[in-house]
Amino acid sequence: MRLSRRVLSVGLAGMLAAGAPAVWAQDDRTDARLERIERLLESRGLAEMLLQVEALQREVQELRGELEQQTHTLEQLRQRQRDLYLDTDRRLLQLERGQPESGAFAPVPVPGDEHAAASAEEGAQAPPQSGEQEAYQAAFDLLRELRYEQAVQAFTTFLDSYPQGRHAHMAQYWIAEAHYAQRRFPQAIEHYRALLENHPRSPKVPEALLKIGYSYHELGESAEARQVVQTLLQRHPDTTEAGQARTLLEALR
Repeated sequence: MRLSRRVLSVGLAGMLAAGAPAVWAQDDRTDARLERIERLLESRGLAEMLLQVEALQREVQELRGELEQQTHTLEQLRQRQRDLYLDTDRRLLQLERGQPESGAFAPVPVPGDEHAAASAEEGAQAPPQSGEQEAYQAAFDLLRELRYEQAVQAFTTFLDSYPQGRHAHMAQYWIAEAHYAQRRFPQAIEHYRALLENHPRSPKVPEALLKIGYSYHELGESAEARQVVQTLLQRHPDTTEAGQARTLLEALR
Protein backbone atom coordinates (compact mmCIF):
# COMPACT_ATOMS: atom_id res chain seq x y z
CA MET A 1 0.00 0.00 0.00
CA ARG A 2 2.77 2.42 0.91
CA LEU A 3 4.63 1.57 -2.29
CA SER A 4 1.55 2.24 -4.44
CA ARG A 5 1.06 5.66 -2.87
CA ARG A 6 4.66 6.59 -3.51
CA VAL A 7 4.39 5.52 -7.13
CA LEU A 8 1.19 7.54 -7.56
CA SER A 9 2.78 10.61 -6.01
CA VAL A 10 5.83 10.34 -8.21
CA GLY A 11 3.62 9.89 -11.27
CA LEU A 12 1.53 12.96 -10.50
CA ALA A 13 4.61 15.05 -9.89
CA GLY A 14 6.03 13.94 -13.19
CA MET A 15 2.85 14.79 -15.03
CA LEU A 16 2.74 18.26 -13.48
CA ALA A 17 6.37 18.83 -14.29
CA ALA A 18 5.80 17.76 -17.87
CA GLY A 19 2.75 20.06 -18.30
CA ALA A 20 4.31 23.21 -16.77
CA PRO A 21 6.12 24.38 -19.93
CA ALA A 22 2.85 24.23 -21.87
CA VAL A 23 1.08 26.38 -19.29
CA TRP A 24 3.90 28.85 -19.22
CA ALA A 25 3.96 29.02 -23.01
CA GLN A 26 0.22 29.69 -23.01
CA ASP A 27 0.72 32.54 -20.52
CA ASP A 28 3.44 34.05 -22.71
CA ARG A 29 1.16 33.98 -25.75
CA THR A 30 -1.63 35.62 -23.76
CA ASP A 31 0.68 38.37 -22.54
CA ALA A 32 1.92 38.98 -26.07
CA ARG A 33 -1.64 39.25 -27.38
CA LEU A 34 -2.55 41.66 -24.58
CA GLU A 35 0.49 43.78 -25.39
CA ARG A 36 -0.49 43.88 -29.09
CA ILE A 37 -4.04 44.85 -28.16
CA GLU A 38 -2.76 47.59 -25.84
CA ARG A 39 -0.46 48.93 -28.55
CA LEU A 40 -3.34 48.88 -31.03
CA LEU A 41 -5.59 50.75 -28.65
CA GLU A 42 -2.84 53.26 -27.93
CA SER A 43 -2.25 53.82 -31.65
CA ARG A 44 -5.97 54.32 -32.23
CA GLY A 45 -6.10 56.78 -29.33
CA LEU A 46 -3.19 58.71 -30.80
CA ALA A 47 -4.85 58.75 -34.20
CA GLU A 48 -8.05 60.09 -32.70
CA MET A 49 -6.08 62.74 -30.83
CA LEU A 50 -4.32 63.76 -34.03
CA LEU A 51 -7.66 64.03 -35.83
CA GLN A 52 -9.04 66.17 -33.01
CA VAL A 53 -5.98 68.44 -33.10
CA GLU A 54 -6.34 68.86 -36.86
CA ALA A 55 -10.03 69.66 -36.46
CA LEU A 56 -9.24 72.26 -33.80
CA GLN A 57 -6.59 73.80 -36.03
CA ARG A 58 -9.13 74.11 -38.85
CA GLU A 59 -11.63 75.74 -36.48
CA VAL A 60 -8.99 78.20 -35.28
CA GLN A 61 -8.16 79.11 -38.88
CA GLU A 62 -11.83 79.60 -39.68
CA LEU A 63 -12.30 81.76 -36.58
CA ARG A 64 -9.28 83.85 -37.51
CA GLY A 65 -10.72 84.35 -40.97
CA GLU A 66 -14.08 85.41 -39.52
CA LEU A 67 -12.34 87.75 -37.06
CA GLU A 68 -10.37 89.39 -39.85
CA GLN A 69 -13.56 89.82 -41.87
CA GLN A 70 -15.40 91.34 -38.91
CA THR A 71 -12.48 93.63 -38.18
CA HIS A 72 -12.53 94.80 -41.79
CA THR A 73 -16.29 95.34 -41.67
CA LEU A 74 -16.00 97.27 -38.40
CA GLU A 75 -13.34 99.52 -39.87
CA GLN A 76 -15.57 100.18 -42.88
CA LEU A 77 -18.44 101.12 -40.55
CA ARG A 78 -16.18 103.45 -38.61
CA GLN A 79 -15.02 105.08 -41.82
CA ARG A 80 -18.62 105.52 -42.95
CA GLN A 81 -19.45 107.09 -39.60
CA ARG A 82 -16.53 109.49 -39.92
CA ASP A 83 -17.64 110.38 -43.45
CA LEU A 84 -21.17 110.95 -42.18
CA TYR A 85 -19.98 113.34 -39.50
CA LEU A 86 -17.84 115.21 -42.00
CA ASP A 87 -20.69 115.49 -44.48
CA THR A 88 -23.10 116.67 -41.79
CA ASP A 89 -20.65 119.26 -40.58
CA ARG A 90 -20.05 120.48 -44.15
CA ARG A 91 -23.78 120.88 -44.71
CA LEU A 92 -24.20 122.81 -41.48
CA LEU A 93 -21.36 125.15 -42.31
CA GLN A 94 -22.99 125.86 -45.66
CA LEU A 95 -26.25 126.63 -43.90
CA GLU A 96 -24.50 128.98 -41.52
CA ARG A 97 -22.95 130.86 -44.43
CA GLY A 98 -26.36 131.24 -46.05
CA GLN A 99 -25.67 128.80 -48.89
CA PRO A 100 -28.55 126.54 -49.95
CA GLU A 101 -27.97 122.84 -49.42
CA SER A 102 -29.96 120.19 -51.21
CA GLY A 103 -31.99 118.12 -48.79
CA ALA A 104 -31.33 120.44 -45.86
CA PHE A 105 -34.11 120.74 -43.33
CA ALA A 106 -36.27 123.85 -43.46
CA PRO A 107 -38.69 124.03 -40.53
CA VAL A 108 -42.35 124.06 -41.47
CA PRO A 109 -44.35 126.53 -39.38
CA VAL A 110 -47.26 124.96 -37.54
CA PRO A 111 -50.04 127.22 -36.26
CA GLY A 112 -49.78 127.58 -32.53
CA ASP A 113 -46.39 125.82 -32.44
CA GLU A 114 -44.00 127.81 -30.28
CA HIS A 115 -41.12 125.75 -31.68
CA ALA A 116 -41.65 126.73 -35.32
CA ALA A 117 -38.41 128.09 -36.76
CA ALA A 118 -38.25 131.72 -37.92
CA SER A 119 -34.86 131.14 -39.54
CA ALA A 120 -33.06 128.20 -41.08
CA GLU A 121 -30.76 127.68 -38.13
CA GLU A 122 -30.38 128.70 -34.51
CA GLY A 123 -27.76 131.42 -34.17
CA ALA A 124 -27.30 131.89 -37.91
CA GLN A 125 -27.43 135.69 -37.52
CA ALA A 126 -24.92 135.82 -34.68
CA PRO A 127 -21.32 136.53 -35.64
CA PRO A 128 -18.82 133.96 -34.39
CA GLN A 129 -16.96 134.94 -31.24
CA SER A 130 -13.20 134.93 -30.94
CA GLY A 131 -11.89 131.38 -30.72
CA GLU A 132 -15.33 129.85 -31.11
CA GLN A 133 -14.75 128.23 -34.50
CA GLU A 134 -11.41 126.77 -33.42
CA ALA A 135 -12.85 125.33 -30.20
CA TYR A 136 -15.80 123.82 -32.02
CA GLN A 137 -13.61 122.29 -34.71
CA ALA A 138 -11.27 120.78 -32.13
CA ALA A 139 -14.19 119.12 -30.35
CA PHE A 140 -15.67 117.93 -33.62
CA ASP A 141 -12.35 116.40 -34.67
CA LEU A 142 -12.41 114.29 -31.51
CA LEU A 143 -15.89 113.11 -32.34
CA ARG A 144 -14.90 112.32 -35.93
CA GLU A 145 -12.16 110.09 -34.53
CA LEU A 146 -14.82 108.33 -32.38
CA ARG A 147 -13.15 109.47 -29.18
CA TYR A 148 -16.50 109.93 -27.53
CA GLU A 149 -15.49 110.70 -23.96
CA GLN A 150 -12.99 113.37 -25.00
CA ALA A 151 -15.48 114.81 -27.50
CA VAL A 152 -18.23 115.11 -24.88
CA GLN A 153 -15.84 116.88 -22.54
CA ALA A 154 -14.65 119.22 -25.29
CA PHE A 155 -18.19 120.11 -26.41
CA THR A 156 -19.24 120.65 -22.78
CA THR A 157 -16.32 123.04 -22.30
CA PHE A 158 -17.32 124.74 -25.54
CA LEU A 159 -20.86 125.29 -24.25
CA ASP A 160 -19.52 126.71 -20.99
CA SER A 161 -17.45 129.20 -22.98
CA TYR A 162 -19.96 130.00 -25.74
CA PRO A 163 -23.47 129.25 -24.41
CA GLN A 164 -25.02 131.61 -26.97
CA GLY A 165 -22.47 130.98 -29.67
CA ARG A 166 -23.16 130.28 -33.29
CA HIS A 167 -22.31 126.60 -32.88
CA ALA A 168 -23.90 126.11 -29.45
CA HIS A 169 -26.89 124.16 -30.77
CA MET A 170 -24.64 121.79 -32.70
CA ALA A 171 -22.35 121.27 -29.71
CA GLN A 172 -25.41 120.25 -27.69
CA TYR A 173 -26.54 117.95 -30.47
CA TRP A 174 -23.15 116.23 -30.77
CA ILE A 175 -23.01 115.61 -27.02
CA ALA A 176 -26.35 113.80 -27.29
CA GLU A 177 -25.15 111.91 -30.36
CA ALA A 178 -21.98 110.75 -28.60
CA HIS A 179 -24.06 109.27 -25.78
CA TYR A 180 -26.49 107.71 -28.24
CA ALA A 181 -23.64 106.09 -30.21
CA GLN A 182 -22.47 104.46 -26.98
CA ARG A 183 -26.03 103.28 -26.20
CA ARG A 184 -26.19 105.52 -23.14
CA PHE A 185 -29.82 106.22 -23.80
CA PRO A 186 -30.80 108.03 -20.57
CA GLN A 187 -27.93 110.49 -21.03
CA ALA A 188 -28.74 110.84 -24.72
CA ILE A 189 -32.38 111.70 -23.90
CA GLU A 190 -31.23 114.31 -21.38
CA HIS A 191 -29.01 116.11 -23.88
CA TYR A 192 -31.44 115.85 -26.80
CA ARG A 193 -34.04 117.48 -24.53
CA ALA A 194 -31.51 120.18 -23.65
CA LEU A 195 -31.26 120.92 -27.36
CA LEU A 196 -35.04 121.16 -27.66
CA GLU A 197 -35.27 123.47 -24.66
CA ASN A 198 -32.28 125.73 -25.29
CA HIS A 199 -32.28 125.79 -29.09
CA PRO A 200 -35.86 125.32 -30.33
CA ARG A 201 -35.00 126.87 -33.73
CA SER A 202 -32.21 124.43 -34.51
CA PRO A 203 -32.66 122.36 -37.67
CA LYS A 204 -31.66 119.35 -35.57
CA VAL A 205 -34.90 119.51 -33.54
CA PRO A 206 -36.77 116.88 -35.64
CA GLU A 207 -33.81 114.51 -35.42
CA ALA A 208 -33.50 115.10 -31.68
CA LEU A 209 -37.17 114.19 -31.25
CA LEU A 210 -36.71 111.07 -33.35
CA LYS A 211 -33.65 109.98 -31.39
CA ILE A 212 -35.49 110.52 -28.11
CA GLY A 213 -38.19 108.21 -29.44
CA TYR A 214 -35.62 105.60 -30.44
CA SER A 215 -33.92 105.88 -27.04
CA TYR A 216 -37.17 105.33 -25.16
CA HIS A 217 -37.89 102.38 -27.44
CA GLU A 218 -34.48 100.86 -26.64
CA LEU A 219 -35.18 101.32 -22.94
CA GLY A 220 -38.50 99.52 -23.30
CA GLU A 221 -40.53 102.63 -22.42
CA SER A 222 -43.06 102.41 -25.23
CA ALA A 223 -45.53 104.96 -23.88
CA GLU A 224 -42.88 107.69 -23.70
CA ALA A 225 -41.54 106.75 -27.13
CA ARG A 226 -45.03 106.93 -28.64
CA GLN A 227 -45.67 110.36 -27.12
CA VAL A 228 -42.43 111.82 -28.49
CA VAL A 229 -43.02 110.32 -31.93
CA GLN A 230 -46.50 111.80 -32.09
CA THR A 231 -45.08 115.19 -31.12
CA LEU A 232 -42.61 114.92 -34.00
CA LEU A 233 -45.37 114.01 -36.45
CA GLN A 234 -47.53 116.93 -35.30
CA ARG A 235 -44.82 119.59 -35.39
CA HIS A 236 -42.70 118.43 -38.35
CA PRO A 237 -44.95 116.22 -40.51
CA ASP A 238 -43.13 116.80 -43.81
CA THR A 239 -39.60 115.99 -42.72
CA THR A 240 -37.52 112.89 -43.39
CA GLU A 241 -37.54 112.25 -39.66
CA ALA A 242 -41.34 112.16 -39.72
CA GLY A 243 -41.23 109.25 -42.16
CA GLN A 244 -38.90 107.37 -39.87
CA ALA A 245 -41.12 108.27 -36.94
CA ARG A 246 -44.12 106.65 -38.65
CA THR A 247 -42.13 103.44 -39.06
CA LEU A 248 -41.19 103.54 -35.39
CA LEU A 249 -44.79 104.21 -34.42
CA GLU A 250 -45.88 101.09 -36.30
CA ALA A 251 -43.28 99.08 -34.44
CA LEU A 252 -44.51 100.47 -31.13
CA ARG A 253 -48.04 99.35 -31.94
